[in-house]
This record gives sequence, C-alpha cells and structure tokens, in this order.
Amino acid sequence: MQESGAVARQVEGEAEPTRILIVDPYGHSRDGLSLALLGRLCHVETAATSWEAIKKIKERPFDIAVVDAELPSTHGLAMTGWDVARILRAFNPALAIVVVTAEKGPEAQMQADRLGIAKLVEKPISPRELRAFLQTLEPGASIRRQNAGR
Repeated sequence: MQESGAVARQVEGEAEPTRILIVDPYGHSRDGLSLALLGRLCHVETAATSWEAIKKIKERPFDIAVVDAELPSTHGLAMTGWDVARILRAFNPALAIVVVTAEKGPEAQMQADRLGIAKLVEKPISPRELRAFLQTLEPGASIRRQNAGR
C-alpha cells in the first residue's frame, strides 16, 4: 500500500486519501505509475489482470481507476480493458475511470464516451500530465460529465 497523489475526500471534517486502482499487465508500467503518484494525498493499489482488478473493486471502494485498454486474456477468457471498465463501473457508478490506450482514434473516443470515461490517454503516459489530470478529478466526475451531456 502506497501513499500518493490526487484529490482528497472530506470525511467527517478530515481529509481521507483518494483511492486509486491501476490496472496494467506490465509490472514496469504499474510501478512507474505508482511511483509517479508518490507524495500526494492518495492511496494507490495495483492489479496485473482483469480478475485481480475485479476482486479488488469488490473488496473495497476506489475513487479513480487507471486501466490499460489492451489487457491480455486471463484464465482463458479474453477481457479487454474496456470490459474491465464496464465491470468496474457496475460495481461503482461514481468511479472516475482513465483508460490508457496505444491507439487514441475516433473509435476509442466513441467507446470512452459511451462508457463515461473521465479521460482517454494515449501511450506513452506522461506522469506529469497524469498527475495534473488526477488533481482536477473528484470522485464521480465522469458520471456527472456524462449526465450533463444528455
């Protein structure tokens, strides 16, 4: 469990760390993103697989999820990052989701819009840009933005 950064929630007058879940199949990417968020008022957890991410979201609430769109098959089941985003959203409708993709084309943007994704980020990720964006987020921001557009 690591302390790191974005916005903090107020709970009974005290700031509670923002909980961030990073879902990426590559250890160096997970570690790099976690390190990029160090020193901020948040708690970062990581998941290497879709199943691990689903298990974590069932066990505890998160405010923000950063999900790689290109997740490999797990236990013989092909589940993309987009599928994981849908499942995470089902468990927590207020979750702000950032999807990381190698191809940020019109189809990916349409998919992000359909799912109420807070931000679509193209690889390679700039840690500075990610930190700056996460600081602008508040829990539920993606849902409110999606509902405002209707």
